[in-house]
Amino acid sequence: MRWVSGGGGAYAGLLFFGALLVIPDLWLRGTAPVRFHRQRREVAFVVERPGRKVFLPAPSAHLMYGFWFALFSISGFLTLVSLGGLGGEMHMFDRQGIALMATVHLIISPALAIGYVLFYRWVRRLAGWRKETVFVPWEDVVAVATRNMAVTVGGPAGLGWELHILPPDPERPGYSLAGAGVSAGMTGLQMAMMQWELIRRYMEEGPEAAPERADDYSVAWYKEEMARQRKRHEREGKPFWRYRLKCWMELAYFASWYTEYRVKHVLPKASPKGWVKEWSQPLPESEWARPSAELTELTRQVEAAYERGETFLDLGPVEERFGQPSAGEAPKAAYPSVPFAAHSG
Repeated sequence: MRWVSGGGGAYAGLLFFGALLVIPDLWLRGTAPVRFHRQRREVAFVVERPGRKVFLPAPSAHLMYGFWFALFSISGFLTLVSLGGLGGEMHMFDRQGIALMATVHLIISPALAIGYVLFYRWVRRLAGWRKETVFVPWEDVVAVATRNMAVTVGGPAGLGWELHILPPDPERPGYSLAGAGVSAGMTGLQMAMMQWELIRRYMEEGPEAAPERADDYSVAWYKEEMARQRKRHEREGKPFWRYRLKCWMELAYFASWYTEYRVKHVLPKASPKGWVKEWSQPLPESEWARPSAELTELTRQVEAAYERGETFLDLGPVEERFGQPSAGEAPKAAYPSVPFAAHSG
């Protein structure tokens, strides 16, 4: 059977695309989980207790993408040299050339990238680093919105925001516990504030204060969105097929499918089976934790400000404005913790 270069290129491209999906999944599976318990008014964070210093960069998503790009570029250059692409006879698109390029790019390079993640985790274990689950009182949890500027060789490429939910270090006011917390990319400051307000109202007021349904960008959501867009286009007399074609070209359906796949099959693997199982059980209403007097008074003051027509952006530092300027500045006892393992807690 004769090797067809076009088919080989398509196969190689498919494998490369698949590798770009697998590597971020490995990073997600190693992401420390966070669990909220409204009745206990506690949040379970996974923290890293440091051991000896490790002189290796952590395999974050950005680092792994850069690492992958560097390996891909180096392996491509070496493949060109080995195939005579810099002066000799060119054999890049025959059967042997495509097989060599596919092997280097799609097997060796991903193996090195994945191997680095595994090697990094192994070195940290040797250095004595360990994970623990820490139970943080809800009123101690801190939310921070940060602004990030993306820069390319052509200049600033865009502006993004991230919402960080962090556990403070009770023994070192002003610092967070190492390796703990969760971060999510946001389109703007307002979106970050809305996300935090959704979590806050759930924890302080209960499920009835949160929306009944939020967009989860699943396949079902995609189909409902297409139905809504079809009706809108028909109502406005516009051809719907153009919008649908645009969504297909932007891989919108695939994005929804992959989002659903990650939520159901990738993110659950970040937590050991039975993680904080006992702690996660519901409590009788008589045993529910109650907010402190300070938080109750602060909430009353904020709600009164809302009734006067002020917005969250107008309030500024609410602790300073409403008479609690030293909140969170006094050292406290360490939070209770258990080893990060199956059936812990």
